[in-house]
Amino acid sequence: MDDSQVISSLIDQQNKLRFTMSVGGVNYPVESLDIAHLQTPVTKPTMRGGVYFSNLKEYKIRAKFSDAALSPVLSKTMLGPNTDFERIKFLTDVESGGTKKQATLFANLTNYVQRGNGLELNLVVVGAELSD
Repeated sequence: MDDSQVISSLIDQQNKLRFTMSVGGVNYPVESLDIAHLQTPVTKPTMRGGVYFSNLKEYKIRAKFSDAALSPVLSKTMLGPNTDFERIKFLTDVESGGTKKQATLFANLTNYVQRGNGLELNLVVVGAELSD
C-alpha cells in the first residue's frame, strides 16, 4: 500500500480512530484529528522554503490537544527558530485485510494556535506507512 492509499484509508476511518502524537520519542494523546486533501496556494509543484516539497494538493492535518504544556515541545519542531523541520508522527491502529496494523503519518508542523487551555496544530503530511 502506498502513502496515498494509507492516508485515504485513514481519512475514511478517521472518526472512529484514536491517534497518538509522537515528538522526540514522547507520546501525547490527541483529543481530535482531522485529515483533509486540500488545494495549496501554489500554481506549480515547488520546494517550500527549501525544506519540503509542495504539490498543488496536499494532505493536511488539524489536531487538537487539551494540554497547553506541549507548546515548548512544539517550538523545537517548527522551521524558524530551527534550521530543519522535525517530523512529527501520528500513530493509530487500523483494521486492514482482517488484521490489526499500526498506521503512522509523518507530518511537518506549519503552525499552532493556543486556545484557552489547549492547542490546535496545523500540519502537512509528508509520508505514511502501515506496519504489522
